[in-house]
Amino acid sequence: MNSIAENTLYIYLIVFLSMLVFDVVSILYRKVTDKNTELLTKKIEEQIANKKPEDISSDDIKRLAKNLKKIGYFIAFTSAIDNMPEDRRKKYLTKIKSVFREILPHYQKEEIIRQTYFIHFLAQYPYLYEENMDHVLSYIIQCTTKDSVYLRENALNTLYSIGKTSYIKEAFFQMNYLNIKHHHKLITDGLMKYRGDTKELANMLIEELKNYDEDYKVACINFFGYKKIDCKEFIYKILTSPIEHKEVKIACIRYFSNVHYEPVIETLYELLSDDKNNWEYSAIAAMTLKKYPEKKTLEVLKRAVRSHNWYVRANAAASLIELTKEEKRKDLIQSIDDLYAKEALSYQSHLLGGDV
Repeated sequence: MNSIAENTLYIYLIVFLSMLVFDVVSILYRKVTDKNTELLTKKIEEQIANKKPEDISSDDIKRLAKNLKKIGYFIAFTSAIDNMPEDRRKKYLTKIKSVFREILPHYQKEEIIRQTYFIHFLAQYPYLYEENMDHVLSYIIQCTTKDSVYLRENALNTLYSIGKTSYIKEAFFQMNYLNIKHHHKLITDGLMKYRGDTKELANMLIEELKNYDEDYKVACINFFGYKKIDCKEFIYKILTSPIEHKEVKIACIRYFSNVHYEPVIETLYELLSDDKNNWEYSAIAAMTLKKYPEKKTLEVLKRAVRSHNWYVRANAAASLIELTKEEKRKDLIQSIDDLYAKEALSYQSHLLGGDV
């Protein structure tokens, strides 16, 4: 028994020491690698500084292309570019941009993480795509349909930074056609970073929305709301459509929190009153109605604050308290005869600093 216990102890000790050695070696390796990258970065900076952009020859570009196929060199090159003043950086990258066409076939065959790094670099400098970069652009659009969410997201960010509507149209068309799932929040965040003409982008998305699946529709409608794009009648038709997806309709309700539209008020009242069948609609409608401070809105919210659904009750209470003047909130709470409604209103009043 002692022998078994001792052997087990030795095995654990060996495993522990092995892990310790691995950690120490990994730390030393990272330090050496970081130091080597730092030295290589300085060397590249000196090479760039010693030659004016107009003096860069085709041989220089071939040599650079050969080096950039090595990921370690590419990482150091990225650091050197980041450290350059913007005016010098643009002149230099514009002069050598053909190098990215040269190394494209190499990175197309590389593992996903290296492809992602290549795409991520390109996303930083949209002026590289002004002309003669069709092959690179085709590759970037192709990357939006890959299985890797990291590669897809970096490819999309590159297209957003370029700021041309036609590229977004093509990418979204292919992603929807191939049923590529990409989370709507990522798409919305990306659209918010679009560097081109926002109105032109919005018009294209409105025109194409019927061809998109649920996630892309939600993303676009959220984008319209955040940017306050005036497409009220279009969004209202989607909201009142009997065949549209629930999440899409919820996005439509949220849109009207940011973009005022009088005809939607009665629809919001109806959605709020139907909390037993469609409580999700009711909960979002309750929050949206605080943007429509009419007398009937207060009456509808007072009924909704008695809802059996916690989310509807909480949202209705939040809107009702916000629409009530501070000095009248206590009277409002005392006038409610429902215990749960009182608690919801008291809590929301407390959040706004009220003394209840």
